[in-house]
Amino acid sequence: MSHSSDLLRDGYRLRLWDTNDCDRLGRSRQRYELRSPANEVIFAGADFAASPLYSIDNDETVKALLGFLTLRPGDTDAEYFANYTERQLDFADTDAEALSLWTLDDAPALPDWQD
Repeated sequence: MSHSSDLLRDGYRLRLWDTNDCDRLGRSRQRYELRSPANEVIFAGADFAASPLYSIDNDETVKALLGFLTLRPGDTDAEYFANYTERQLDFADTDAEALSLWTLDDAPALPDWQD
């Protein structure tokens, strides 16, 4: 199953796919990709496992993933960013904060998901 969001904000696009695999705690593991407005992949991986309380296309799942992808220096330990690429660091310093607003409890609803 593949779900992708419409443009989240300012042209950024997040996609989530079910890997049909589980982590060591039995949570469904998802593959994800965050692309820039220029369609450049900023983050991609298959290491995200959301809460079993929500489906992979639920707003709470998307907010949880965005919470990790939009961390900025100062939000957590500096070691978290040790393996970031220059592009990822640039994103963290520029546009991550704007996207992180979607993760707040009182944020407006995320854009509709599409199959």
